[in-house]
Amino acid sequence: MKKVKVGIVGTGYTIGIAKQHVKAYNANEKCELVALFDKVEGRAGEWAKKQELKNITICKTYEEMLDMVDAVSICTSNDAHGELSIKALESGVHVLCEKPMSSEINYAREMVECAKIHPELVNMIGFCYRGIPAIKYMKSIIDQGKLGKIYGFRQCLGGGRIANKTGVMLEWRMQKKYSGTGALADFGSHMIDIVDYLLKDTEGPVKELTAISTISIPERKKIDEEGMGAVTNDDTTIFTAKLNNGAVGTFYSSRLGTRGHSLEIIGEGGMLVYEHEDNELIVNLKEKDGGYNGQKEEVVAVPDEFLEESKFHEEINEFIDNIINNKQSERDFARGLYIQELLEALKESADNKKTVILD
Repeated sequence: MKKVKVGIVGTGYTIGIAKQHVKAYNANEKCELVALFDKVEGRAGEWAKKQELKNITICKTYEEMLDMVDAVSICTSNDAHGELSIKALESGVHVLCEKPMSSEINYAREMVECAKIHPELVNMIGFCYRGIPAIKYMKSIIDQGKLGKIYGFRQCLGGGRIANKTGVMLEWRMQKKYSGTGALADFGSHMIDIVDYLLKDTEGPVKELTAISTISIPERKKIDEEGMGAVTNDDTTIFTAKLNNGAVGTFYSSRLGTRGHSLEIIGEGGMLVYEHEDNELIVNLKEKDGGYNGQKEEVVAVPDEFLEESKFHEEINEFIDNIINNKQSERDFARGLYIQELLEALKESADNKKTVILD
């Protein structure tokens, strides 16, 4: 079988999500990572050496990369997602674009329209957190009806790297013109996708949203020049959602420190809790008409059928399989636009200090 030839655009100034894409592509025997491109001259070559990548072409232009690959992972700043995705599709190249879909809703809409013109090409957004084994197992339990009607949920996702005021400088992700919103887009996009993925089939879509955002560290050292620069997007956002059938939930999205990723779903048939352990789920089920009666929570190992090496491997494996099988993902550009529209509603809520009611 001919292997899918893949390129990665955007190697990252600091943490860089491209590292995870490299690991997952290299672990997939159906594809071959053949090219890298970064708009900053010399960066891709230095990065390839650090990652100990061999037999890979460092492209001088994006066009050079597109001429030699079947598929591309776009791992750049959010503001570049639209232009790069559209150019790839127009060049006959399949696209896996990192989330959030774009820094601007109009770019996201243009991506969807371009994808419609090229239905033969796979288009996918990197909502990898729904690929966590425990999350997939949680969906199976919910879909079987064991929780019955869902009453509520809570979710927390973030990181602590940016809590370092002096050691972390003014990166693109802290600037609205490159990133759009900050922690809201970075982590909130995953959290919204997960809750909608788990509950939309039984509880309906999101109908109400309310958000509060803040910038706790308002300035940082500039990267390419002297002095301090303003942080122009949120480093913490808290928001709430109400689903069509009445379930309500809270979300905490922060770049300044969390214990990791956690998710709790509460229904008439009990509770499911995910707390940082990808292959375990905390289960506390009860009779739907009864109470908890003091029974203990049970830590349950995720069945083998849901296991993956990592959430990034799950995402990349689906992308490559879809290319081979000429199949589109549920995480396509249309899905990315839907999540982007919810992010826009949350931004409106935070900016105007009001609840947004969706049609």
